[in-house]
Amino acid sequence: MDKWGFLRQIQRDFAFDLETEKDRAVLINRLTGGCINVYEEEYYTDEQKVETFVRYTVEFSTQHRHFQDLDDVEEYICLILTDEILPIEFCYHGERRFGGEVRRDDLEGLTAEWLADQFGYTADYIKQFDYEIHSWSGKYDTTLQQRN
Repeated sequence: MDKWGFLRQIQRDFAFDLETEKDRAVLINRLTGGCINVYEEEYYTDEQKVETFVRYTVEFSTQHRHFQDLDDVEEYICLILTDEILPIEFCYHGERRFGGEVRRDDLEGLTAEWLADQFGYTADYIKQFDYEIHSWSGKYDTTLQQRN
């Protein structure tokens, strides 16, 4: 079975180039040059190194998420490709400090209070940081912006 076959299927609906290896796939945006990296990693569950489990890591922009099921990987990649999920990175004096993701629908209500609630900080703490947002299409990308 071709574990990366689902990527070839969704490639028909989105304009990206695809490079695959045994334990890695890279989706390359033909328009922006952005990449989504997918890694398969095997881990031992016991000290004797007999039983294992597989974890997949999806990286886009400055963020990554872990999954144990390829169906979840496919769903998450589709959310990235449709700009439903957008990585956000918080910076202090130009240096990256922490990040996460926001939904496209959340952009209209993006306030320090909302971000603080979303990421578990106080609004005063969040206001120390600039932020940038990235999107697959490039349509929702921002440069460093001050959050007041």
